[in-house]
Amino acid sequence: MRHDGPLISPPLVSGSSGAPSDPVATRRLFLGVTLASLLPRLARADDAAEIKAIARKAGLAAFGRTETAHFLGLGDASNAFRAEALNACEKMADDFLLDLKQKGFAGLAYPPQKMTVVILSDAKAYAAYTGEKTDLAIGGHFELDTNRLVMFDFRGNQAQVEAAAERINSFILFHETSHQLTFNVGLLGLKADVPLCISEGLATYGEVWRPRGHGRVGQVNKERLEGLPSSARRLRDVWLPLPRLIVEDDLLREEKTQQVAYAQSWVLIHSHLKTPTKLPRLRAYLAAIAGRRDPKDRLEDAKAHLGDLTKLDAEMRLYARKPIGQ
Repeated sequence: MRHDGPLISPPLVSGSSGAPSDPVATRRLFLGVTLASLLPRLARADDAAEIKAIARKAGLAAFGRTETAHFLGLGDASNAFRAEALNACEKMADDFLLDLKQKGFAGLAYPPQKMTVVILSDAKAYAAYTGEKTDLAIGGHFELDTNRLVMFDFRGNQAQVEAAAERINSFILFHETSHQLTFNVGLLGLKADVPLCISEGLATYGEVWRPRGHGRVGQVNKERLEGLPSSARRLRDVWLPLPRLIVEDDLLREEKTQQVAYAQSWVLIHSHLKTPTKLPRLRAYLAAIAGRRDPKDRLEDAKAHLGDLTKLDAEMRLYARKPIGQ
């Protein structure tokens, strides 16, 4: 499974359908409990060789290599773009990890080995590497099975003006870096059954970060909120009940419900991380699902740790209209 690149309403890419790509063999994000089984699958010594073999088979140019303190970057994108992307990953990850620690999430730390980022030159190279059709609505993804972030440089798409391409690059990079970080520092388990609304809620919490202080982790995500109607009556009409959001991952994949589901996922996480009375519940909930493999207990876990879901659902609708920080 994978978590595909983030889509917002209105779409970042003019003319994009907003539909997710077809299912693929690996688990991607759009992704008996022993200590060893809970540890993330780290970049192996032969990770680079495996990635370069995929590139050769796809007929791509030779992959360059860039390393920072916590990331390994490989790809056919320019050396300058690869370095710029990885340096941004480092700074964003530092800020996100600090934010989580300040909110009382104990034991979080960078993995001992570097996290792998595949950085491709354009949409055509991305399609060749992934073996899928070129789709500018999907700008990148994080693979749970391989623990790799894969993205491409939107500036290689001639249909995009430079400013728009830069914005899309940032949006996708920081969304997918949020996924990779939360699954590698001990917050979420790569093998755990994590509801998609939780993993995407955390990613949309982090994706607002921008270099040079132009966006901070955890600030109000206005672009996601645009996926929700502004009037209370219309909001009630499209709102997805929280129990469904927790159980039905496809709500975040299907075009009809995707924008609303992403917005509600952001509201769910942001309201818990920003509200002192709710924060301990989220910490307890994430700890409880760390070793869970079977989705059948999703609702019971949520009720046990997040509280009355009907009440929480109503509180989320109010929060969506006036989140803390707005």
